[in-house]
Amino acid sequence: MNCQAINIRKARMKSNRSKIENRVHRIASILKSFFENDQVYSASLSEKSQVDIRTIQRDLDMLKKTGFPIHEIKKGCYCLDKNLFKNFELFDDSELALILTVQNLISQLGPAFEKAGNSVFNRMFHAMTDQTSSPVFIKLDEPILIENRLFKKVTKAINEKETVGFDYSVYSTYAVALEPYKIAYYEGVWYLIGKEINNDRIKTYAFDKIKNLKVLKKGFRSIPNDLEEMLNNSANVWFSGKRSTHVEILVAESCVHHFKRRKIFPTQEINNENEDGSMVVSFAVSNFDEIRHILKQWLPYIKILKPDEFKNDFVNEIKNWVKWQESI
Repeated sequence: MNCQAINIRKARMKSNRSKIENRVHRIASILKSFFENDQVYSASLSEKSQVDIRTIQRDLDMLKKTGFPIHEIKKGCYCLDKNLFKNFELFDDSELALILTVQNLISQLGPAFEKAGNSVFNRMFHAMTDQTSSPVFIKLDEPILIENRLFKKVTKAINEKETVGFDYSVYSTYAVALEPYKIAYYEGVWYLIGKEINNDRIKTYAFDKIKNLKVLKKGFRSIPNDLEEMLNNSANVWFSGKRSTHVEILVAESCVHHFKRRKIFPTQEINNENEDGSMVVSFAVSNFDEIRHILKQWLPYIKILKPDEFKNDFVNEIKNWVKWQESI
């Protein structure tokens, strides 16, 4: 095969690949329109995608074959049964395109793979619609709902590395200027994680306490490389910075098996097993609040050994609670 023929073949392959990519992204965009609207018209889809209506109809047929319950209400007007889907509005066009691409690839691998793929996608699409049929039960905290517009605005600022400003209201309201890094979910609450512009400390902000968020003109260079590791090693929202502080506790014999069975905190280490059956355990923490609330759950089966600062503060807090309890 000569060079000219090879170049022609490469050009055709590139053109075909481009057509496939364009179609997948177009179909993903169509799917996104269904999640954002109760009714979708083929004419408006045609105009938006700059293709003819017949092409849109073929795309809709493909979605139906893929398993999406699309129905034609009247000529040229369609709807999607969104009750069968969970949180699909959080996916952007690229993510939906990936789902469609994977589904199409699976269908090309043969009946066995197609059956397995359909099973996975059906479970994803119909999640939690029939809890009685599942042998597994997972209890998740009911989340505090957040405004979808705010969620998308923050996500965009993170992706485009733009700083944001907002009013944050807890006991009082104060202004925050932040480099936004991640959106995280802890115990039913959504948080924005980032670094205040005038402070090097990583902080967390509950979404439901954020008001009047605006994207600022100033951008930022990058998200810290160790943030992902920091999040993976976090047990709750009180984490911050590097874990350079060590807390050591003594665990009573009656409770030792719980600490051996699983780590109550990601950085837990067993230091020593004593002859009386008790055990010394240590934790690397970024601040005392990160471990304080976890240790309270294990009273009265633990003793705090060090550091003295944390031990004294912890004991005083318990004493004050006992006084308050006795006063009632």
